[in-house]
Amino acid sequence: MKNTVIKRLTWFLTIVLVMTISCETTELDLLQDPNVPTPDALDPDTNLNFVAFSFAEFFEEATEAGAEAVRLEYMFDTYEVNYINSNGNLANMWTIAYADILNEIQLIQPILEETGRFEHLGINKIIRAYTLMTLVDYFGDVPLSEALQGADIFPSLDNGADVYAAALADLNGALSDFDQIDSSTPSANDLFFSGDISKWTKLANTLKLKYYLNTGSATDIASLLSAGDIITSSADDFFWQAGTSDNPQSKHQYYFEEYEAANTGEYIPNYLAWAMTEEKGLDDPRLRYYIYRQVDEFPTDPATLNNEIDCWNDPRPSTYAAIDAISAAPMPFCALFDRGDGYWGRDHSENDGIPPDNAKRMTFGIYPVGGKFDDNDAEGIDAGDGLDGAGIWPIMMDSFVYFMRAEAALTLGTSDNPRAMLEQGVRSSIATVMSKLPNPGDFSNVPSTADVDNYVDEVLALYDAAADDAGRMAVVGKEYWLALFGNGVEGYNLYRRTGTPINLQPTYLGTGNFPRTFLYPNVVVDRNPNIDQKSGLTVQTFWDTNPAGFIQ
Repeated sequence: MKNTVIKRLTWFLTIVLVMTISCETTELDLLQDPNVPTPDALDPDTNLNFVAFSFAEFFEEATEAGAEAVRLEYMFDTYEVNYINSNGNLANMWTIAYADILNEIQLIQPILEETGRFEHLGINKIIRAYTLMTLVDYFGDVPLSEALQGADIFPSLDNGADVYAAALADLNGALSDFDQIDSSTPSANDLFFSGDISKWTKLANTLKLKYYLNTGSATDIASLLSAGDIITSSADDFFWQAGTSDNPQSKHQYYFEEYEAANTGEYIPNYLAWAMTEEKGLDDPRLRYYIYRQVDEFPTDPATLNNEIDCWNDPRPSTYAAIDAISAAPMPFCALFDRGDGYWGRDHSENDGIPPDNAKRMTFGIYPVGGKFDDNDAEGIDAGDGLDGAGIWPIMMDSFVYFMRAEAALTLGTSDNPRAMLEQGVRSSIATVMSKLPNPGDFSNVPSTADVDNYVDEVLALYDAAADDAGRMAVVGKEYWLALFGNGVEGYNLYRRTGTPINLQPTYLGTGNFPRTFLYPNVVVDRNPNIDQKSGLTVQTFWDTNPAGFIQ
């Protein structure tokens, strides 16, 4: 499913080539081992960009696991089957984190310190901090103090709170490194911000905001907001930009799996389509950017329905309410038949066999994967369509920051106006999504300014109608969740932290145990005698202090 092995091999060969060229010599009496290059022989940018590339892969693997749990992506079968019996994404995520990010940063850090490369140092520390925080978010206690000590050392687990504290120290350390930059400091040429240290500084402070929100520190959030210098504009968005190359493959992975595969392999959740269409009674302006319909109608004869959408006449699962208590709209089941215009995917955890619907079901659109904008084309997808895969992995966008600030105001009592933060978050998300269509004048169904305003007005009306802060947080959480399409990390954290969205579609096969953290990958437990597997999916990470059964 993933091309991680090929990608890593390409980068490894590139780095080896650089190192080999740098270490050429005609001397036979070598005093320096050519396999251990001196600082002058090592290209710090090559190392930094390997770390950045690996980080994008790490985020991809983490996103898929988290997004499936919170219905931003379709999850096949139960939580137990996905996260106990088959945890391939989590194994890849763990391996990339330790072997390709943390290990590489640890190896080069002394060299960077010795040569005064404060830009490289700070950027590496920010990437390491995000990686450590995400490992704790997903697994709880993880190795750190004894990790990366060599193949003969089997590291024990560190307390998640201690690893989180190490991440915060890295963020503060990065800011200190940036303070030491002067005219003699070698410039970093990174793959995210092209060495723009002002953007990296805002990201470091924004990740501190995320840290304090997860840990519930209102005082620290207030101090951070007072100091400023966080992400407040889309110009400072932190994302991985995919390319359009076929060799090597640089396109967004979901585009590669959908548009360039012989058959589409993913489903769009019915719940996501419902939340963007029927739940509020008007279409979300981002709908045609997120979701592309290959058809604009449903089959009508029973034989075709039985073949392509075989759940059409199944009894409604007992876990599904006929009418959603929050929106008073029918909770989706099987497909959005009431609309009649081709929005069909799959329900959360449905595990029936895959029917011959590859050329008809919903698929990814232009945002974030670089596919097609839905202009009522009602045609199948092909390689090269849309942006040809030049999508993004949205890691920390300005809209996310506004939603976090709204949440902090409602749940921790910080001084931001939560209603104003909500509105800015929604508008920023819509503007960013719409900006990814380079030629909007060529399409007939691009949302107008009135469409955007009507949607925002509806969101604010729901917020104003809420009876208390819990109800207002439900509105904020739902809009944050919608903005997080393409980012399963923050969606997974949001749900465990706040319980929002509060009306997520139930699992098709019954409740099961929602993963409060994920199990350690089997390969880790099998090979490390100092790591015992958890008792199950109900084990919570240190900052998740909500009660058992809080979410499902």
